[in-house]
Amino acid sequence: MTPPAGKPQRTQPLAVTLLLAMLLVVGVAVGSTFYFSNLVVKREFERLPSGVREMIREQQAATLRGEVLTPTPPLPVVRTGTSADAYLDPFDSSPDVGGVVKQASGEDAVVTNGKRPRNLRVSDGKPPPRNRAQDFLQDVQSSLLQVGLVAAAVSTLLAFLISRRVARPVSAVSGAAARLASGDLSARAPVLGGEREIAALAHSFNDMAENLQALERERQQAVADIAHELRTPIAVIQARLDALEDGVYPLNTEQIALLSTQTQLLTRLVGDLRTLTLADAGRLALDPRPLDLGALGREVVQALQDRAAALGLTLGVQAEPALTHADRDRVRQITTNLVDNALRHARSRVQVRVEARGEQVVLHVEDDGPGIPEGSREAVFTRFTRLDASRSRDTGGSGLGLAIVRALAAAHGGQAALAASKGLGGAHFTVTLPGGTD
Repeated sequence: MTPPAGKPQRTQPLAVTLLLAMLLVVGVAVGSTFYFSNLVVKREFERLPSGVREMIREQQAATLRGEVLTPTPPLPVVRTGTSADAYLDPFDSSPDVGGVVKQASGEDAVVTNGKRPRNLRVSDGKPPPRNRAQDFLQDVQSSLLQVGLVAAAVSTLLAFLISRRVARPVSAVSGAAARLASGDLSARAPVLGGEREIAALAHSFNDMAENLQALERERQQAVADIAHELRTPIAVIQARLDALEDGVYPLNTEQIALLSTQTQLLTRLVGDLRTLTLADAGRLALDPRPLDLGALGREVVQALQDRAAALGLTLGVQAEPALTHADRDRVRQITTNLVDNALRHARSRVQVRVEARGEQVVLHVEDDGPGIPEGSREAVFTRFTRLDASRSRDTGGSGLGLAIVRALAAAHGGQAALAASKGLGGAHFTVTLPGGTD
């Protein structure tokens, strides 16, 4: 469950985490070894003869009561019915093979029929004979305890070394991230020697920081460009109104038309900025419907014929049926912006061509102007970019037309590009959109 935002979480150093993890592993290993060793000893104990098991249990019970039990001192045992007396161990569990066994003397003498005596008594303080199974178990457990202590010490050392190796580059990235969060976009994480994943983390962080810094520069530049573009028509309107107020210009339809022109430029600029902002944010509303791009291209060319004639240019079109599924108004805006840009730079001719290419439809707009230098082919799609700095807004546009073309093409799942000129020798723009009517 994700903790609520704003609540500080309790954290601990990486070295402590590694140490606890290693100690946990050691504890599990040693504990499991203790368990399985006891299990093995228990199994071996169950395999012992019943008399031996009973004797060991009595010894353990007496130990719990604070007593010390010891077997009666071994007495010479004579096997009767044989040619010679033999001394037998009273704790020998092997059955007799010849006659009755009896102890030679003593008040505790017991006569058995080949059975081991079980006479135990409370000793006078002498230590009992050690049991081999218990000794083995104690030795194993003591060795495991020693191994566990050594493993814990080695784990502590390894945790310290690994934490230094891992925590240093991670701490460096964390420090750089803290500086970046505080507003220092020039913060970079040092790429220290170590594991490949840690180095990749530092590289990725530095790439992210560079992208953020580039975006911040673009944002600042965009704000400055927008302020400049908005300031000019507003300044013209303000100056004209001041002149009218002071009586410099008469208040007639001509002055009102000039003010209306500047207002329309300002409105168009604001509309273009809004379109770009929505497209960049992926929030541009589209109304996709079946559309014949060829027919739309012919309509745009027909609408701009008067302007081309006023500029002394020839505007031609070659359009075959090319079906797509797109927003008609937005595609018209793409075509109009491209043709308008070509009319601004052409010397004598502008050619529009529409073709269906497999599952795509392609719009070509080409002019016979000076063309675009190789180093500026991508820059022309950047907002507020004018290749000729001497052009004013009236002659060179606001610098948003081609940026809008690329943004609208991308919003339809297509792309806008600058292709190599094939015939006219000037700029050759292409817009590719998905074909079909679905």
